[in-house]
Amino acid sequence: MQQKLLRSYGRRKARKLRDTSQKAYEEILPLIKLDPTNKYFETNPQEVWLEIGFGGGEHLLAQLDQNPTVSMIGCEPFMNGVAKLLSHLRAEDYGRLRIWHDDVRYLLEECPPSYFSRAFILFPDPWPKKRHHHRRLITKEFMENLRKTLADGAFLHIASDDASYVEQIQSVLYNDPKFILCEGPSSHNPQSWEPRPPGWLATRYEGKALEKGKKCAYMRFKKGR
Repeated sequence: MQQKLLRSYGRRKARKLRDTSQKAYEEILPLIKLDPTNKYFETNPQEVWLEIGFGGGEHLLAQLDQNPTVSMIGCEPFMNGVAKLLSHLRAEDYGRLRIWHDDVRYLLEECPPSYFSRAFILFPDPWPKKRHHHRRLITKEFMENLRKTLADGAFLHIASDDASYVEQIQSVLYNDPKFILCEGPSSHNPQSWEPRPPGWLATRYEGKALEKGKKCAYMRFKKGR
């Protein structure tokens, strides 16, 4: 029986889906929806990457396109985002992608240890109001649960445009010997944040932040032994 967790994401559905998105949601999702009680993929992928909160799926789809030997699990409770990804997913990639359409913390409870070779948490909901900070996803407890599912040497990519959330991420991870900082700002002050490093793919949420004149913090960690 799943324990009831404090919600770390926003609404599950916003506007009504377009006919094409509704059709994709109803017909494609059952084919690739992850069932943790069964084998995740029919074949044995060389590597499996995890994206937590993929939004509309643009980054996830780009990673699949640029890394043909990699399979991915994408976690997203938001119905509209899942439908958007499914509307653009190529049929030949059905075997390389699994969707977890629920809170990622439940998946981490079931996931095999040392399973993921890479993980992405890109622009998670910052819950900017102080009274909502306790809903933020990145906490010591969550990161310990995620760490167990990462292979030795796996990389973890985190990005945010919210200074107070960056401060929280730094307090959780920068002094944790189980996560080795490979790149990232030295301060939560946006003036210290550098542009997106080479090798990082752009995301829609990043684009929105940059359009508003905001800076973004990019942090990459390596799982230690």
